[in-house]
Amino acid sequence: MNTDTQKSAKKKSRSIAKRLNASLKRRNLMRSLIADVLIAALFVVGWCLTVEGAAGGKLTNVADRRFTVTENFDLSHNFHMMVDDIRSIISGNKPTGATLFDGVYYCYTVTTDGTFSVMPDESSAEQVYVPTTSDCKSDASFVLTAIIGITAVVAALQILAAIIGSLLGGRMIKRYLSPIDDIAIMAEKISAETERRTTDQAHARDVYRDDGEVTADELESLTDAIDEIDDSCSRIEVHRSELSGIEAAVNNMLRRLEEGKRKQIRFVDDASHELRTPIAIIQGYVNMLDRWGKDDPKIRDEAIAAIKNEADHMKTLIDQLLFLARGEMSRHVMENKPIDCAMLMWELLEESRMLDKDHEYQISAPDSEENDDGESVSPLMVMGDSAMLRQCMRILRDNAVKYTPAGGRITLKGYLRDSKVCLEVTDTGIGIPSGELTRIFDRFYRGTNARADNTSGSGLGLSIAKWIAEEHGGQIEALSSTGIGTKMTVVLEKM
Repeated sequence: MNTDTQKSAKKKSRSIAKRLNASLKRRNLMRSLIADVLIAALFVVGWCLTVEGAAGGKLTNVADRRFTVTENFDLSHNFHMMVDDIRSIISGNKPTGATLFDGVYYCYTVTTDGTFSVMPDESSAEQVYVPTTSDCKSDASFVLTAIIGITAVVAALQILAAIIGSLLGGRMIKRYLSPIDDIAIMAEKISAETERRTTDQAHARDVYRDDGEVTADELESLTDAIDEIDDSCSRIEVHRSELSGIEAAVNNMLRRLEEGKRKQIRFVDDASHELRTPIAIIQGYVNMLDRWGKDDPKIRDEAIAAIKNEADHMKTLIDQLLFLARGEMSRHVMENKPIDCAMLMWELLEESRMLDKDHEYQISAPDSEENDDGESVSPLMVMGDSAMLRQCMRILRDNAVKYTPAGGRITLKGYLRDSKVCLEVTDTGIGIPSGELTRIFDRFYRGTNARADNTSGSGLGLSIAKWIAEEHGGQIEALSSTGIGTKMTVVLEKM
């Protein structure tokens, strides 16, 4: 995948993040503005009820509620008066106290206890109950100015925050989407690599022919034999001494192609099998985010966190698969330099104690010795790649940490045994059943104890460690017992 394609993919991802962020900000702003209006209305209603209560009114005996304005009410004039007052305050003069709604009154009618009286147009002396009503009016200018002014200020701040969030918030969403971008780029790289290998295989089938040394019939027989090769990469047999060299070369090429095809199929099968679960989880959370997460921050945050975790898991899984695939294709370039394994174990101890505070670490490694020239030399010297050997020991250390409860002990040892360098990691964890020890180095295999303990992992770590040990001409020995612990020993040839 070239640089221009990566830039285009990242640019498209940024555009999606910006649009998604702008949409979320607009929705949040509309909800906030509606909430501001409702709160302002509730404050106005509360003030009206308070005024009515002060006048002796109740919900049942107050009627004809309304806001009225005087004849000289002028909103524009009031606004200019308020501006002049603000300038007076700034300059140190006394303001007039004008408000935006000067001339607005809240009017209502209160019905109170009445009296019994005789109606003048009645012939009888029977008394009739006549309720007493009174019209009330309260100045609403200050309250309305305060409530609407505060609401306007709050709305303006919310609009400003939404604008700033729309401009800057896309970066946060882009950060959450970056693992998915990395997966897409990795998938493009895998596709490009597969296409390149297919092209190389097609070129490899072109057999060199020298018309000056073979007859046309012999060349035709070789061509027919090659044409009959099917997907199983079966060997060709032409039984011509003149073509024996070409026949052997083609058969060797077919053998290598068949091995490469087998490894490629295994890689595709492993990747498709292991990536199915995290992809399904990501798809489920994306659907949930699409249905409910747009309006629910809690669901949105949960979905984003889950997608990020699964994307990280997929990235780690793909890296491990590619490491093993490159190893099988002999594409790893290994350095071959002297390695002081005692120093390596001490460095592993310091790293472990710094990163892990939940376990106790111990170490046992021999001190340096003096050779015939009086130089200090470590007894645990091997030839190999220091980075890969360190990775192998980290895998064994991480497994010990993962399957050892907090407070447990992890012991690192380096020693000689029958002129072999042994690097050992021992833990006091849950252990491995004896019947499963022969399978722990298989790809994607996870023991019953690990699954029962719900410990995360892909089942590829020990496969990688075993490959590294074998590439250094060594092996890994495993000894374990359920409930007691596990001992892993890397055995290497001494330099």
